[in-house]
Amino acid sequence: MRDGLWEPGAVVVWRESWRGRMYLGVPARVVEDGERGFAFFVQEGTRFAFPPGGWPFADEHPWAASPVWTGHGLLALHSPGDAFTTWHVWEGDERRFAGWYVNFQEPLRRSARGFDTQDQELDLVIEPDGSWRWKDEEKLEEWVSLGRFTAEEVDAIRAEGERVVAEWPFPTGFEEWEPDPEWPVPELPAAWETA
Repeated sequence: MRDGLWEPGAVVVWRESWRGRMYLGVPARVVEDGERGFAFFVQEGTRFAFPPGGWPFADEHPWAASPVWTGHGLLALHSPGDAFTTWHVWEGDERRFAGWYVNFQEPLRRSARGFDTQDQELDLVIEPDGSWRWKDEEKLEEWVSLGRFTAEEVDAIRAEGERVVAEWPFPTGFEEWEPDPEWPVPELPAAWETA
């Protein structure tokens, strides 16, 4: 790490929690950490980890049934202070750019090993031609009734979504990016959930 920034190629831990309760860990590789923001890559074959009893809203986290990233991986871009990351995805044998997925979440908080956040359910799916749709917007009210979010938090999440649509930060400049073919699939370090 240099001046609080991660070196390209470094492996960091993406952790998600709810009210301090860790429920997801993913090893990710740093692509860029600087003026354009923080970009990280989750490679095909990357395994997710779920601490026992971490997911407080059901028996297990929704990703637990498929705990390995498939496809061409995802490249996520985050700018300081933003309550979202922009995921870039590719598909097909020719690795064609398939669009963006805006994942609304708390702004990333750096830790000694990577970064922490809390997913906020709402997503924005954007096709390469610019057409878009909300994903999981209907679940926000249900989460209020279950106590995951307050009504005020849901209003703030929706407002952040509307801001992204209004400002329209696409394309990002990472659409043609390709991973280093020599990168091995990273693994989570020991005690990732407690460090």
